[in-house]
Amino acid sequence: GKRMSDFFKKYAAIRGERHVQKLQLEGTIAAQIKTRRKQLNMSQQELADRIGVPKSTIGRIEAGLTSPRVGTLFKISQALNTPFIIDGTSRQGQTGS
Repeated sequence: GKRMSDFFKKYAAIRGERHVQKLQLEGTIAAQIKTRRKQLNMSQQELADRIGVPKSTIGRIEAGLTSPRVGTLFKISQALNTPFIIDGTSRQGQTGS
């Protein structure tokens, strides 16, 4: 009936929003990796060699095409000597107090 479809519409909207937040978060991490790597004048190949992954993996992570596993992210963090800020708390229109 109608109530069921309303429920699914609401669920899809919530799920869509979560998906968007996840993509934004991944984009933020990808940008942090790329920015920091360039600050260090390190090529994608050098970073890949340091952490033992193919260069294509670094390229895909930086392009936002793939999500790095936590272990990979940890190794990248060590190789670039930088912490990644992973902030899952940000909500639009939320006021901090």
